[in-house]
Amino acid sequence: MRYSLKKIIHDTRLFLDLNHDAPPLVETLHDGNLSIDDIIRSKVETAARQVAQRLDNLLLAPGKPIRASLAWPEGVPGYGMAVLPLPDDCLRLLTVRLTDWRRPAHIITENDPEYRWQHTPWPGVGGNPSRPVAAICQRPTGMVAELYSSDGGRDVAIAVAQYYPVPHVTADGTVDIPSLAYDDVIRQVAMLTAETIGYANETTKAII
Repeated sequence: MRYSLKKIIHDTRLFLDLNHDAPPLVETLHDGNLSIDDIIRSKVETAARQVAQRLDNLLLAPGKPIRASLAWPEGVPGYGMAVLPLPDDCLRLLTVRLTDWRRPAHIITENDPEYRWQHTPWPGVGGNPSRPVAAICQRPTGMVAELYSSDGGRDVAIAVAQYYPVPHVTADGTVDIPSLAYDDVIRQVAMLTAETIGYANETTKAII
């Protein structure tokens, strides 16, 4: 759901007990020449990203579709590992399933201990159509998902692939935030703002 910066600033001020009806002295809490509203505004994208990184995938779904083409490094389309390039603005891979898989992939990263299992020579240890695995990896060309694995041949294609993009404020002054996570984002914006201006009330003391 899209929320306006105006609403986010208003709700963050309420959380911090810095509403616009407060005495003028409150407005002297600033960093350099930035007003409190400017500081709050500067924290929104960071806070939304931090919250999204720790949410369950179900709260971020359905996300945006990935429309890239599969590559087959082993040289035979439809067999072995496939590589799916991820969009430049990908923050989280939410789900991916190939047409010969029985279910969506279990998503890991190249830093997970499970990643090395995908490269063992023993069958059944790594991902397969009954128990597929998608490993998020950093390559010189960008982020990719290594998909383990397929045996369906040349007809194998992407059945579904969705991701959650990095949150950003658009030209119309709004940002996309999952509705169930809105309060968490406000709390995170408030915490980041309070750290910047050196301000704490009883609420922020509990979360900083």
